[in-house]
Amino acid sequence: MRHPLFSAIVIGLLVTGTAHAECKQFTSSQLRQAIIQKTIKVGMKAADVERSWGKPTKVRSAYPGGDEWEYWSPAGDQVVTFGPHGCVTGWYTHRD
Repeated sequence: MRHPLFSAIVIGLLVTGTAHAECKQFTSSQLRQAIIQKTIKVGMKAADVERSWGKPTKVRSAYPGGDEWEYWSPAGDQVVTFGPHGCVTGWYTHRD
C-alpha cells in the first residue's frame, strides 16, 4: 500500500511547510479572515482548521509525526497533515 503522500506528489498537488512546523501566532484578524474565506494556513492550530473547514470526515493518527485529517470532496479528498506540535504542516488532494 502506498503512503497517501506519495500519491499527492505524483499528481503534483502537494502544499507543505517544514517537516516539523511549529504553531504560528496569527492575529485575530488573520484568523477571522481565513475562517470567513474557508482557508487554512501552514502553522494553524487544529482548532482553527476545524473552525474554518468543520469536523473532518476521517482522522488518521498513523501519519509519521502527527495526524492527518481528511475532508471528503467530489473533486478529491482534501487531506490536512499536522506535525508533532498539533499544527498544520501542509495539505493535499487525494484521489483514489
